[in-house]
Amino acid sequence: MQFAEMIKEARKQADLSQQGLAEQLVTARRPKGVWATYIGQIEKGEKVPSDEVCLKLAEVLELDSNRVLIAAYEAKASSEEGRALYGKMMRSLSDPVVNKLLSSEEPLDPALLGILSKPEILALLGDQPWLEAVARARKKQKERDVLRLLALVEAMDDKQWDMIMGIIGTWNLEPPR
Repeated sequence: MQFAEMIKEARKQADLSQQGLAEQLVTARRPKGVWATYIGQIEKGEKVPSDEVCLKLAEVLELDSNRVLIAAYEAKASSEEGRALYGKMMRSLSDPVVNKLLSSEEPLDPALLGILSKPEILALLGDQPWLEAVARARKKQKERDVLRLLALVEAMDDKQWDMIMGIIGTWNLEPPR
């Protein structure tokens, strides 16, 4: 989403007029807020505010400050390559792994980076049903050896798999929700 659209939509969601938002944008450099016409210029894409005003916009409109700043930098970029880079940065903020890393106080283990770069791990992290199933299995880990079961499933040939699935089918099990 472009910066101008982001601010306009968030202002409307907050049920604020341009004047109402302008009055709340009190910063060290603007102790009386900004002018409503400035908000209009921002929402039309004519102006991109300073970092200080962007951070205040994020606070007042209850937006993620990282997303607001990246969208502002994207709007300020003077080249297509620069805008594309900021677009990639914005998309990366939607990645659960990136969010976890950004919120962590601990340094990243290099071994973990290697694991996270594997395509099969990235695919798993993007598959919500798998993530939920793994989380449920992890909770049952003390009672059941789910990891050993997965290893056995991995070792099965197609005939064994079909037989096990046939047996399980007779149990009328419903997956957890």
